[in-house]
Amino acid sequence: MIRTILFLVFIVMIFVGLAGLIANNAKTKKVKDVKHKKKINIISCCVAGFAILLALFIPGSFHQVEAGQVAVVKSLGRVVDVRFPGTYFDFYMTHSYTYFDTTIQKLDINTASYSSDAQTMRIQMTVQYKIDASKVENILLEYTNMESLEQRIEKVADDTTKSILSKYTAMKIIETRSSISPEVERTIKTAVGDRYYVTVTAVNLTNIDFTDEFEKAVEDKVVAEQQKEAAITKAEQELEVAKLKAEAAIVEAQANAESQKIMASAAAKALAVKIVELARSIGFDVSESYTKSTQTIITDTLTQKVISDVVLETEELSKPQEGVLVTYDEEKNQMTSITTTIKATNYSISYDEQHTKDDLKFVMEFVQYLEYLEKWDGELPQVVTGDKGISIMIPTIKDEEPKLSL
Repeated sequence: MIRTILFLVFIVMIFVGLAGLIANNAKTKKVKDVKHKKKINIISCCVAGFAILLALFIPGSFHQVEAGQVAVVKSLGRVVDVRFPGTYFDFYMTHSYTYFDTTIQKLDINTASYSSDAQTMRIQMTVQYKIDASKVENILLEYTNMESLEQRIEKVADDTTKSILSKYTAMKIIETRSSISPEVERTIKTAVGDRYYVTVTAVNLTNIDFTDEFEKAVEDKVVAEQQKEAAITKAEQELEVAKLKAEAAIVEAQANAESQKIMASAAAKALAVKIVELARSIGFDVSESYTKSTQTIITDTLTQKVISDVVLETEELSKPQEGVLVTYDEEKNQMTSITTTIKATNYSISYDEQHTKDDLKFVMEFVQYLEYLEKWDGELPQVVTGDKGISIMIPTIKDEEPKLSL
C-alpha cells in the first residue's frame, strides 16, 4: 500500500515537472528574458528527474510482512535480521526479504508399501505442520527454501509409515486401520520432533488401497463369513425352536400324566368311599384313623431367616385335629411355628359272625358293577344261550380297584 502511494506521488511530481517544462517552452515567443526561460527549464527538469529517481528507489525499499508471515532479511547476501508482521524500510538494492508462512501447512503424500504378507498397497496421507517462527533463519541457512524442507519431512513420514505398516498383515491393516492411524501419527511426530524446526500437528491416513485381486479375495471371504454366520444363526434358531417344542411337549406330557394321576386317584378315592359306605350300610363295623403331618419351622426373629424346617408324618390321631402353634424364645431370639394338617383318612372294616369276608366281597363286586354302569357305553352285554340255560358276561373294572385290607 505504501509502495503504491509513494509511486503515485512520484508520478504526479514527474507529471508536474514535465508539464512545467512544456508550458515554459510553449511561451517562448512571448518571453523576452531568455535567461529566465532557461532557469525555469532547469528547475522543471530537476524536479522531474528527482521524482524519477525517487520512483525508482524509494517504493521498492518499503517491505510489508503480513499477519501469518515472518521474513528473513539479507544484506548483500548475509542474514542480518528476522522481521515479524509489520512495515519496514530497507533499501532494496542492498537488502532482500525471504518470506515464510507461519500458518498450518498441509503436505499430501502418495506412496507405495508392502504388508508383512507381501501384499502391495497404495497409501495416501496428509501431514499438517507449522514452522517455528523463531527458527526461520536456520531453515533458510540449512534448507534454502520451504520446498527442500517439505521434501525432508515427506521422506521421514514416508519411511516411518512404511516401517509401521510392514509389521502387519494386509487383513490386520484392514481390520485395525482405526488403531494403526494413531500409531502412525505418534511415530511421525516423534521422528520429526524439533530436528526440522517444525511442529507436526496432525497425520491422517486418508486411504490404503490394495490390489484388485486382493480386494476381491477379501470380499469373497467376507461374503463367505456372512453366509456362515447366517447359517449358524439359522441353525441356532431352529435348535432353539426345537428345544422349545420339546420342552412344551414334555410339559404337556407331564401335565397329562399328572392329570391322569389325579383323575385315577380321585376315582380310586370315590370307589373306596362307596365300598365303605355300602359296608357300613349293611352293618359292617367301620373305624376311622387319620394320618397327621407336622411341620416345625424355627425362625430367627432378628434376621427373619429360617433356621430349621422339619416335616414329620404320623398316624396317631383318632380324631382329625388341625391348627398352628407359635412359641417365642426371647433368650435365643427365635420363633417356633408348629403346623398340623390331616394328610389322609384311613378306614378299617372289621368282620364278625354276621358280616364275613364273603359279604364284603359281594359289596366290592356290587360297587364294581355300579362303576361299570357309570361307564357303560350303551352296548348290551354278551349273551350266550345253551341247552342248560343262558350265560351273561359282564366285565369287571380292575384298573381303579382300591387297595383294602380284608
